[in-house]
Amino acid sequence: MSDNEFFNATDELRTIYQWARARYAAPWAVFFAVLIRVAASVGPHVRLPGVIGGQASLNLLVAFVSMSGGGKGISDKVGRLAWPAPILELPLGSGEGIAETFTLRGKESEDNERIIAAIFNCSEIDILTGLESRQGSTILGTLKAFAMGEQLGSTNASKANSRNVPAHSYRGCVSVGAQPGHTGVIFKDTSGGTPQRFLWALTVDPDMPAEATPDPQPLDTQLPLWGPDSDGVVEVQYGPDEIRETIIAAHLARQRGEGDALDGHWMLTRLKVAAVLALMHHRIVVSELDWQLSATVMAMSDTTRDWIVTEAKRAERAKVRDRALARAVGDEFYDASRLETVKRSIMRMLERDGEQAGGDLRRRLGKREKRELFDQAIALLENEGAVSARPGEHNSVRYRIGSPVTNEVTPQNPSSEGVTTEVTRDRLPTPEDAVTTHKFTTCRKCNAGLPTSAKTDICDFCDGAPEPAPVPKPASQAALRVVHDPGAERREHLAKLDGRSA
Repeated sequence: MSDNEFFNATDELRTIYQWARARYAAPWAVFFAVLIRVAASVGPHVRLPGVIGGQASLNLLVAFVSMSGGGKGISDKVGRLAWPAPILELPLGSGEGIAETFTLRGKESEDNERIIAAIFNCSEIDILTGLESRQGSTILGTLKAFAMGEQLGSTNASKANSRNVPAHSYRGCVSVGAQPGHTGVIFKDTSGGTPQRFLWALTVDPDMPAEATPDPQPLDTQLPLWGPDSDGVVEVQYGPDEIRETIIAAHLARQRGEGDALDGHWMLTRLKVAAVLALMHHRIVVSELDWQLSATVMAMSDTTRDWIVTEAKRAERAKVRDRALARAVGDEFYDASRLETVKRSIMRMLERDGEQAGGDLRRRLGKREKRELFDQAIALLENEGAVSARPGEHNSVRYRIGSPVTNEVTPQNPSSEGVTTEVTRDRLPTPEDAVTTHKFTTCRKCNAGLPTSAKTDICDFCDGAPEPAPVPKPASQAALRVVHDPGAERREHLAKLDGRSA
């Protein structure tokens, strides 16, 4: 059934739609606001028949869902205009406060009457979150019992602090304003059945017209006449046999573990909606039309509930992603800071104690977090030219300050002049290279010692002199070594030459 078909199905539903359009409110939100007011107008002696188990209460819990400021307050006000019955409305407090509302203190009189019906309003779901977070809070447990019309209160040592509200002795509804992403207080108790007991109403209307229509007449708040039984109880009657058959089939499916956990109280909630629709239309018997309309109401509630669950999951994923990104950025900054600390520690050790083996440097870093960063830190230092490495004993690596080219550069000698070697173009060796690199130690003419810079095998004194005749040496006479002296050696050498010539 479409929205248009739903709100045109009866005169009462059409009136609700007209009130919504006259006051710029969402039609479905106004419908749910009227629904809980109709339920709160019915005494607690009116109950659902006990097809499965005992009788059930008509108490309703409704969550009006929208973004902040999205229309719960508007729908409440329009609902009062559409169903102007005098109903006690109270702010939602603690679980004990709900029980205290229906507890009579003292003797009943005109000034001290027992409260048997009320609507508890919670404009912001964060209030419910705060109530539930209190130590020893009973609010969620009380709401679940409240929705079923069960016994409320507690028995304490002091009679003044004891509260005992009998089952089915009160009629109450709860209206909560909820924003997507803030409904965790309800959905975290899925296993306990809290979200299953709520109807979910959307307070936004994408098709809302810009022009308002005139206010219609309020709905007739007169309830149908019924005759209670001997116990003063009135049971709502189910007209079509389909209703009882559907109730039994749903119960069997739940007993067999079939279906979604969020649909555990779905059938009971639909029965409440169908019964309240019948009462709104001044009937005590649920008709086939009421049953069909209740299916449309539950479909709208389920759609809104599923949207909230989806939005909550999306918001949670966004929070997890944001936390992960923040943690990643923080870890990256922390790791970079630790890496710089390790690099500074390595440089200090090398400056203070000179060349060391890599294993010793790693051990001297101390903490495991620093030791794990040694390889990364030493590689960066090598790449920056701050340290150089050379092979050590037993396949070890030793490190010292300076690059492989300027490894003699230290803090005390920061210049690389005279340390770096001349870089030339590669070429093949030549015969001149072999002659140049040969070392001459003695003169071949006079056997005098040559300086290390000698380029030939002839000393300066014998350069240009005739080649001497070979003179045999006595076997017993050891060869004499002449010390090269620029003055005395030359005179002695000339004397020898003169003597040979003579």
